[in-house]
Amino acid sequence: MTDAAVQALGELTACAYRLAPTTELYVSLRYRDNALRVTLYDAHPRHTHPRLATACDTRRRAALRVLACVVRACAGDWGFGDAREPGGGTRMWAVLPREGARTYTEAAAP
Repeated sequence: MTDAAVQALGELTACAYRLAPTTELYVSLRYRDNALRVTLYDAHPRHTHPRLATACDTRRRAALRVLACVVRACAGDWGFGDAREPGGGTRMWAVLPREGARTYTEAAAP
């Protein structure tokens, strides 16, 4: 699972550093139900104006294109939304099923 996990975490971190107003992040890695859950919180607040929210979501989605490919190759799930914790910000996540991540690593091997 290492290759898929490192790629996913790298993509989430790069996106957060590009879009968040501060360099402080919170990262969580949890293995549960045969899947690794990678969650990253950044300080970029969700916009209340609909047009700004749509533009920001489009920009974030574009920044996570490689993540989307990795997660799809692993038959997982990913997304982003409001961080429900005090202080707000944005929560991004990727779920990498064990078997799919193993297949991803094998496919990448020469």
